[in-house]
Amino acid sequence: MKGLDTNKIYNEPCLETVARMPDNYLDCVITSPPYWQLRDYGYEGQWGLEPTYQQYLEHLWSLMDAIYPKLKDGGTVWVNLGDTYARGSRSKDGTNHTVIKKSKEHHIEPDTKPEYGGLDKCLLLIPHRFAIGCIDRGWIMRNDIIWAKRNGMPESVTDRFSKKHEYFFFMVKNEKYHFDLDSIRDKVIVPANGRSFGNNQSNGKKIRGEWKPKNQDLGKNPGSVSDFWDIPTRPSSEKHYASYNDSLIAKPILAGCPKGGVIYDPFMGTGSTAEAAIRAGRNFIGSEMSTDYCKISNKRLQPFLMQTTLF
Repeated sequence: MKGLDTNKIYNEPCLETVARMPDNYLDCVITSPPYWQLRDYGYEGQWGLEPTYQQYLEHLWSLMDAIYPKLKDGGTVWVNLGDTYARGSRSKDGTNHTVIKKSKEHHIEPDTKPEYGGLDKCLLLIPHRFAIGCIDRGWIMRNDIIWAKRNGMPESVTDRFSKKHEYFFFMVKNEKYHFDLDSIRDKVIVPANGRSFGNNQSNGKKIRGEWKPKNQDLGKNPGSVSDFWDIPTRPSSEKHYASYNDSLIAKPILAGCPKGGVIYDPFMGTGSTAEAAIRAGRNFIGSEMSTDYCKISNKRLQPFLMQTTLF
């Protein structure tokens, strides 16, 4: 397509990239937007530093509105989104003054200090607000997937439970859409005689014989393929604070995008979605505002793009 190539990351705002796409073009959208008031990535126009979470949500909804006509009728959308707690202290007059923790590398400038609009310490339920707003805009919500992160970041709070999960929202625009359940089902390991026992044991005795994978009841929905994803986080050596685990991003790619299809990530970061797409035989388009992250992505993807015949 003139002016917009596949298997390329564009160093520009996502709405500019989407505006150049023809309608009915994308097979799949997979992304994780910057979470609200979590981190300053150090570039102008970053989403996530809006003064209010309402303004942040309006930005996300504007992207969802722009994507809607660009997605094929059978396309799928997957959005990973984390939540935020109100952090502030009340003055004598009852007004809410926010307190922002500064990191060594990035800090939130005074003119972007948030207004939480609620009680201190309150969980703002931003993912839920986002999801409901998408439904109000005509999206069909198919799953609110729980991503359980048992090795997530430690927390110092002592007056609530540690938060060890995030949400992955799976949305479509039509009742009929591409979804390949068989591509992500767990393989069942059974002994050669066909009898299956948990952990290769029966009544405490190990089963002898050759074990082999067996796909059972293809086309049906087994209990092992659920909306609870127990997948650990992956440490990043690429100067990015929130890179995907490969097995996490593989699920929506394999299930939600046909081979040879086009996947779009509006917040590409350091290229995890792009690499996973290439490995799975799909094409990608990405947007990324950070020039540094674009350089990291291009270096990371170059070996794959050189060895792979693009689709």
